[in-house]
Amino acid sequence: MPYYVMVCEGKHPIMPIRKGPRKGGWRLGRLITDPVAQPLVYELDSNYPGSPKAMYSAESAPLMHDSVRMALTSAGVSNIQYFDAVLKDPASGKELLDYKAFNIVGLVACADMGASEVMGTSDSAMGDADFHALVIDETKAGGQLLFRLAENISAIVVHDRIKQAIEAAGIPGFVFYGPGEWSG
Repeated sequence: MPYYVMVCEGKHPIMPIRKGPRKGGWRLGRLITDPVAQPLVYELDSNYPGSPKAMYSAESAPLMHDSVRMALTSAGVSNIQYFDAVLKDPASGKELLDYKAFNIVGLVACADMGASEVMGTSDSAMGDADFHALVIDETKAGGQLLFRLAENISAIVVHDRIKQAIEAAGIPGFVFYGPGEWSG
């Protein structure tokens, strides 16, 4: 089955996060064991009107809508920690309570470095490799449903089952980049 890099581009215009929590370690693929004060509070940027996205890759703690969480759980994803969050919309004054901060537990080194196009030069192919065109070696993904790519931890890689679950749930704004399509 194919794998995809999952990105929530959102509908345009979108309301990006203006301010969020300052706790690090959310993109490392490791279990968060230190206590996390909840709820984590985020504020949307009212300079960019529109609707909130279904998922944010916020600088510190990423955030997803409950509809995404439910779709992932129903598709069998079990390697995500969730934390209570509040998303404040300064344009409407509403506090949205149907979001969770999330931490994906698991890094998988499965980039096919021979078939992928890597940008520039890097001292390391782990953590921060820049891809012009990423190709996943499916045999190294080991059938996992969702994980962060070890070669570039900003990439959330999903199995085709997850892509189909998000699409079947009708959650707007997601883009799934197939072999050779994602750069980052």
